Amino acid sequence: MGVAIGDDHEALAATVQRWVEARTVREVARAALDADDDWPSELWAELADLGWLGLAVSEASGGQGYGVSELVVVLEELGRGCLPGPFLSSVVAAVALDRWGRDPALVRRVVEGSATVGLALDSDLRLEGDRVSGTAATVWNGGTAQVLLLPVSSGTDGPESSTSTIWGVFDVAEVGLRGLPSFDRTRRLAEVTLDGAHLPEDRRLSPEAEVERLATLLAGAELLGVADWCVATASAYAAQRVQFGRPIGQFQAVKHRCADMLVALEMARAATWDGARALDEEWSGAAADAADGDGEPEAHPNGWTPGRLATDAAAALAPEAAFRCAKDCVQVLGGIGYTWEHDAHIFLKRATAMRHLLAPPATWRHRVARATAAGQRRSLAFELPPGAADAAEAAEARASVRALVAELADHDKSEWRTMLADRGYLTPHWPRPWGLDATPIQQLVIDEELAAAHVRRPHLAVAGWALPTIIAHGSPEQRDRFVNPTLRGELAWCQMFSEPGAGSDLAALSTRATRVEGGWSLTGQKVWTTLAREADFAICLARTDPDAPRHEGIGCFLLDMTTPGLDIRPLRELTGMAMFNEVFLTDVFVPDDCLVGSPTGGWAYARTTLANERVSMSSGSSFGPGLAGLFALAAGGHGADAGDRLADPLVADRLGGLVADAHAIAVLGMRTTLRALGGGQPGPEASVRKLAGVTQEQAVQEAGLALLGPAAAVLEGPGAAWSGGFLGDRALSIAGGTSEIQRNVIAERLLGLPKDP
Repeated sequence: MGVAIGDDHEALAATVQRWVEARTVREVARAALDADDDWPSELWAELADLGWLGLAVSEASGGQGYGVSELVVVLEELGRGCLPGPFLSSVVAAVALDRWGRDPALVRRVVEGSATVGLALDSDLRLEGDRVSGTAATVWNGGTAQVLLLPVSSGTDGPESSTSTIWGVFDVAEVGLRGLPSFDRTRRLAEVTLDGAHLPEDRRLSPEAEVERLATLLAGAELLGVADWCVATASAYAAQRVQFGRPIGQFQAVKHRCADMLVALEMARAATWDGARALDEEWSGAAADAADGDGEPEAHPNGWTPGRLATDAAAALAPEAAFRCAKDCVQVLGGIGYTWEHDAHIFLKRATAMRHLLAPPATWRHRVARATAAGQRRSLAFELPPGAADAAEAAEARASVRALVAELADHDKSEWRTMLADRGYLTPHWPRPWGLDATPIQQLVIDEELAAAHVRRPHLAVAGWALPTIIAHGSPEQRDRFVNPTLRGELAWCQMFSEPGAGSDLAALSTRATRVEGGWSLTGQKVWTTLAREADFAICLARTDPDAPRHEGIGCFLLDMTTPGLDIRPLRELTGMAMFNEVFLTDVFVPDDCLVGSPTGGWAYARTTLANERVSMSSGSSFGPGLAGLFALAAGGHGADAGDRLADPLVADRLGGLVADAHAIAVLGMRTTLRALGGGQPGPEASVRKLAGVTQEQAVQEAGLALLGPAAAVLEGPGAAWSGGFLGDRALSIAGGTSEIQRNVIAERLLGLPKDP
């Protein structure tokens, strides 16, 4: 799966992918390594005829009239083929000239493919009057371009000096040009020198032109394809290459490297997808403002626009992800990856060159930090899918939940939980009669309306896992006895799975269940049991057949926590608290009517997930309370360090990176939701989000300690809160399956690497 979500974008991606394969674009890229230039002349006419050069250009200028979101889809697929030549620089210029330029005829020439464009994002060119002099040292595709789009400084010198950047369009006949020996020979650079070149007004983009922002986003989209090729190539090789009698993909070191490559790619992919959406939203909003008002886009504090944080986050993540994945691909390939014959070095050179031709990732992280400190947030709200059927379904759900809200208002809040439970609104995604069999669209509408009415549904904690197992595999009597009373808050649950010798390797459990008259006798030890002292019942796994294979012969029991033979001992954690417990079972009797399903089916029951999983979508900002506290700490300082710590570039870099990661993680959740709404298959986002979310949350707490400095060692004031958070978050990468096991899951289930024997 790629950046595309939705039928139209997926169809577009498939079309480009077929073209890349049919035209053997990677072979074209390889041929460019030894050719006189990187010009893919045999493909250029096709690219223009397909309309991709003008995909995001207005129809009035000869383009297709689509948005940056569609162009990002095309660029990712072309990046998988490492397309050589000036496509990227030309599409950047086409969009920029269409949006900010004053020469529609030139835009048409670029869209038609008759004028290729060289682009530089940095130069020492300077405007004096209407003449430009200086050098642009690294112009993308400058040697094969007919037109150049270059940044030019203008302003005055002296004590009151001020400078600004304008973007100028130059014909190659006006400049001195020298081809450069280029690190990436599939996209060659040139040095351009101007000596008093004329720059008339109609060859200048408008002052609000943001060419660097646009170019970085589009380059990042192409680099997603580079990273994707690297992840797929490394994983396929690791699955087949045998060393020491095993595929190297079975070794955890290789498996985890591949999993981390995928995490980096998916984080960058999510951020780039949202950056394209944000830019389209921003530009369409500016167009609406211009149509309705005075022709000026809406102003925002500190010069920030609503989508800037999204595009800056994408710029911070995508080039870095491609650079990392390309290096790791060569590492996984080993000796074969170091050869000229393998294509890995082509992608490594593309990723490396582009990462260094763009502004450093730290630049974008600093911008993200400054925008966040200034109060800028990125809303992740979205519209439900269009269509009469979807609209009718949403309207019906909205009317029903509003009627419920009105009814709740007539009752005391103490009655709300029972009312929500009895009407199926506590768990609407569950099957009736315990839920509403709600579709993803209905779930989102219910969430939205209850949130708007400030109706909070209680968290079911362990019951949220135990009850679906009972619903799916329990007897009718068990469902009647346990499900509704739990939903109403009359029963609380704990989970007895982990043992001293069976944590992540749950199939190694050794607690015994022996058949006795009328039921089963359980003996053994459980550990890490949350809420064991408060729970009324436990869902407990025990081995019913010691001679069966590891994953067989396990029973699933519903254990009354008042039963004799239970010894619950608080387990004090490193925080000093005792939320967990050890539970010792000695001949604990469980009646037959508390065995779920078959005596040997417990492993399958323990892995039960309902087919209609909960759609989890947090609308609003991706900025959580941990980050809010971190920025408050940075703004206020502590003790002798009081003051704005964001002035320190190292602090700004670290905090901006955390915000970019948090944003990408939130967008991963949004993409999962959209896949569900569209009826598509789950993508990799959920598994990646779980691992990345744990890493990011722990990093936030560590950053807080770093800002505190010596005060972090004092358990009073801010030091107590941040130290406590740091210690508590150590559990996040352990509980529910360690991060190492999660990497195994990602590598095996998403990348197809072989399991350990």
